[in-house]
Amino acid sequence: REVGEQDAYLAGFTAYSEEHRADEVITMLNTYWGATVPIVAEREGGVIERFAGDAIMVVFNAIDDQSDHALRAARAALGMRDEVILVAQEQPDWPQFRIGVNTGAAVVGHVGAARMRSFTAIGDTTNLSARLQAQARPGHIVISRSTWAGIGEGAQVKRLGMLDLKGKHEPVEAFELVSLPHR
Repeated sequence: REVGEQDAYLAGFTAYSEEHRADEVITMLNTYWGATVPIVAEREGGVIERFAGDAIMVVFNAIDDQSDHALRAARAALGMRDEVILVAQEQPDWPQFRIGVNTGAAVVGHVGAARMRSFTAIGDTTNLSARLQAQARPGHIVISRSTWAGIGEGAQVKRLGMLDLKGKHEPVEAFELVSLPHR
């Protein structure tokens, strides 16, 4: 299935966790998730594949047909970025998200054993999304060429060039997503 995938990770989370009590870390995470989950899940129709501590993986076009899945993933990424910036203005020592978005084929479904299953998306598309996220600076969004093509006209991007990414045989063209028209 063709999916739009978004990976977001809090840059500086480990250092923040070392310097703060566990309840403070949970408060920070819940504040961020409370601000961003409605954007990705309710407003843009993404499926949260998983929370992994300070990271979130969201898949678009996984359950319902969403022909505009790349655009939905991009709007969700921009919405997350903007909400986190607002929260961080009140909490300047909190880490900020790095976000990666990729579009492509993935196997979507349940994996596991008879008694314990998990919904997931698997494939190179998900791996590349995570690699793009790792290239993003805090507060920034890195997208693939396929996502940029799927977004349509008017997206403001900055070309990052060809990136050598872990696990990829060939360099991958990447862009920083800055804005979308009328989002």
